[in-house]
Amino acid sequence: MAREALSSQDVRCQGEVVQRRIRFVVATVLVLVAAGCGSDPALTAVTTKGATLKAVTLDNVFTEAKPLRVAVDDTVDWVNQGKNHHDIVSDTPGAFGVDQSAFAPGDHYAHTFSQPGVYRYYCSLHGTSKGGMIGTILVGNVAAPAELASAVPTPTGRASGRTITVPGDQPTIQKAVDASGPGDLILLSRGTYREAVIVPEQKSDITIRGLDRNKTILEGDFTRENGIKVIKAGGVVVENLTMQDYTKNGVFWTGVKGYRGSYLNAYRNGDYGIYGFQSTYGVLEHSYASGSPDAGFYIGGCYPCNSLINDVTSEWNGLGYSGTNSSGNLVIANSTFRYNRSGIVPNSGSYEPLAPERENTIVGNLSYGNGNDRTPAIDIAVIANGFGIIIAGGSGNVIRHNRVIDNPYGGIVVFTYPEGGGYTWDARNNTVTDNIVAGSTKGGDLGFFFNGPGKDAAGNCFANNTFGTSTPDKLEQAAPCTGKGVGDFRSKPFDLLRMNDNTGRAKSVPYDKAKTPPIPPQPQMPAAATAAARPAPTTAPVFDVSAVTTPAAPAGL
Repeated sequence: MAREALSSQDVRCQGEVVQRRIRFVVATVLVLVAAGCGSDPALTAVTTKGATLKAVTLDNVFTEAKPLRVAVDDTVDWVNQGKNHHDIVSDTPGAFGVDQSAFAPGDHYAHTFSQPGVYRYYCSLHGTSKGGMIGTILVGNVAAPAELASAVPTPTGRASGRTITVPGDQPTIQKAVDASGPGDLILLSRGTYREAVIVPEQKSDITIRGLDRNKTILEGDFTRENGIKVIKAGGVVVENLTMQDYTKNGVFWTGVKGYRGSYLNAYRNGDYGIYGFQSTYGVLEHSYASGSPDAGFYIGGCYPCNSLINDVTSEWNGLGYSGTNSSGNLVIANSTFRYNRSGIVPNSGSYEPLAPERENTIVGNLSYGNGNDRTPAIDIAVIANGFGIIIAGGSGNVIRHNRVIDNPYGGIVVFTYPEGGGYTWDARNNTVTDNIVAGSTKGGDLGFFFNGPGKDAAGNCFANNTFGTSTPDKLEQAAPCTGKGVGDFRSKPFDLLRMNDNTGRAKSVPYDKAKTPPIPPQPQMPAAATAAARPAPTTAPVFDVSAVTTPAAPAGL
């Protein structure tokens, strides 16, 4: 099919200019891709009858979340430019759509709209017809429905004082959610619940709590997608229970304002363990995640995130923590990331909104023993295997008082990320100080690679770290945090090509076949049976970063 190329558009984000050449099918369509500029991408089009328009699918968002208007008999060609499978489900059953098995990364799906009207659709893996990953096609001169512009409901942060027990008052968790009002507590008895629970936007401020963290179990049986999926409902808390064997995620908040996950276990889930996307004012605390091919913990696609991860353990995952385009007052503190392929990995990426990644504080964490080839793993976890902390194309991050040991390919590594497809994300103004780093026998305890113009280090600096080796040599002298650098930080920099060399590295193990160790004993939430519900607030978590110190080495290391 013939294609006509548009001229490059300059996309300016945080003073950076990214040149993006966009090719569209048949018709000349102007698209402004605003990822990273503080708003969701939108498509607008002026077409002639019979044109074919491209609709980009990123991870967790359709770029035409703002309505795409087309003419009668136009064809919309969706392309999956993310890193995950998605599906397209029409609100009108059978009107159009594609199953996730036929819409993997790189796949296309096309449909010709022959009748005027409003056509809504969603990805069932990452949303419902009411929220999350949704899209709308306006065909012909129909008016856009007013509700398309409705804002995300604002939670009140108040508990109702009402408790719904399961199975006492309601036989299932979903029925309890459906029967709940704002601020209610849903209290789950010990037992196994074979459900995939959806919390829609009308159910703000509810709390879903188990009586026993280790014996209140949501079971996916490797067939259900998400243990608990919270869509646009702010203030929702999930606490003191286990979610295991889901094909996607243990618990998933998307598009919410205010959320909290406390005293949770997420085990052997097929994508992420505990997952917040395009959600703000969040707290993930006192929780455990293992056995996921992507990340045990994830917060991403938010600016400012205004969120906190504190006192969690993430092990036997592809990545301990990952946060694509997670930006603005996000703190990761006092946590342990061990025996993953790699530990803590904030990164920039075009495949999710609000690039680039920036302004994380990573403080007081243990990251050790990563490089575990026996875990499930997505592609980047296979490639970036054996690292403690990676900043991949992020800016303005602070990495302090962490103990990073026995990660073979790199301890703390900051680098420009050449994503491909025309995208290169520079690492700028990252500060790495007061960390203890050792045991990176195949790479360097500290690593740095910057590919931008000029001879300065683009504001990246390293100081007061205790370490054995660095790439390049004498990195703290070449890129200091005060004064002028001595030496050349470009001489023998961290070797990105070596990181991409997978020789001898094991491929991913299927998450449902991996021999993931059982969940170690985990502490219970205090007074789970009697504690009042405490909805998540819509304010930034209060956390004193200055009080955090470097953690002690684990026994035997």
